[in-house]
Amino acid sequence: MAYPGISIKVENGNLQQQIAVADAVPALAATVNTAELVGKMQTVYTLADAESKGYTEEAEPFMHGLLEEYYTELGGSQLLYVYGTGEGMTMTEALTATEKDGIARLLKEAGGEINLVAVARKPGEEYDPGTAFLDKDVATAVTVSKTLCEAQQAANTPVRILIEGRVANADIANDYSPNEAGNGFAGVVLGGSSTDGSAAVALVLARAAKYAAHVKIGSGENGALTATQIYIGGQRMEERSDMETLHDAGFITFMHRPGAAGYYFGRDNMCENGDFRILAHGRIMDKAQRVAAQAYLPFVETSIRMESDGTINASDAVYISNVLDSAIRSAMGSQISNVEVGVPLTQDIINTSTLQVQVKIQPLGYLTWITVTMGLASQL
Repeated sequence: MAYPGISIKVENGNLQQQIAVADAVPALAATVNTAELVGKMQTVYTLADAESKGYTEEAEPFMHGLLEEYYTELGGSQLLYVYGTGEGMTMTEALTATEKDGIARLLKEAGGEINLVAVARKPGEEYDPGTAFLDKDVATAVTVSKTLCEAQQAANTPVRILIEGRVANADIANDYSPNEAGNGFAGVVLGGSSTDGSAAVALVLARAAKYAAHVKIGSGENGALTATQIYIGGQRMEERSDMETLHDAGFITFMHRPGAAGYYFGRDNMCENGDFRILAHGRIMDKAQRVAAQAYLPFVETSIRMESDGTINASDAVYISNVLDSAIRSAMGSQISNVEVGVPLTQDIINTSTLQVQVKIQPLGYLTWITVTMGLASQL
């Protein structure tokens, strides 16, 4: 300034609500065009913040659209990890555990903090998606993601993956059932706000990140989604007669609710029919695992008393089980129905140096289907 004085800068965007949910550390991995953004991890808190770091509508229309969808649904500011993949990289390649510049690198650079990842792709014009209903990349991405997620779970940094169910040929009947894939770590999102065959993985990620781990993304108490139109490929959702069939096949997809305006998610299906068939169950177990790892970390490389017959001292066993029981109840008391922690007394700790602890989590129940019987009566 030419003269002595005071410079004051007035900022915009300070009135956004801060969304703080400790259960969610989300990440969005998707195709980018800018070479400097390929293989690069960045943290953003708002759409404006993301734009300032290169994810503008002009330079990165696909990633910008996902970020806009995410923060619109989120309705505030929150930490989001953003990772760019190259145009030629399929979701399968990005999810391969040994991939140099894939999701494994993102998770490593984030130091194990990330527990939810949405993966999407904008293929080039030369790409052949196949002749089936879904892009041929989807099923293989579901398969390979299991290896990556198992490795994360083994390191006590579990993660769940949301895979874009990109539609290749909307006029063909679907022949893929995600719930038969045997991978409870992954879910396939079907349907989005664009007619290009993409899917609204960012919308699912935002719903999951906005609420606690035990809250289903389709919870009616949280109101309708911000999306104003949903397409399956190039067709409006309302034009399809197979939406219930697609839900039953195990997709995470959309529905209307009688008497309520807007769109809602149906069941938060994952790619299996077992214990982790819904996202809420997986997220609850992931949180319990992280709590257990933190609670037991001080016990690593410490000594423990043994009885004369070689079994663990009963008092020490009770103490150790109480430590984890208290930790889980403190961190997750309102998110689970019950927890039971046990330390088997007949284990060979002297020869194995390994303590086995059994943890059983009883999740909350969910009213997914409600049957009401009604009829006429001559008298009441």
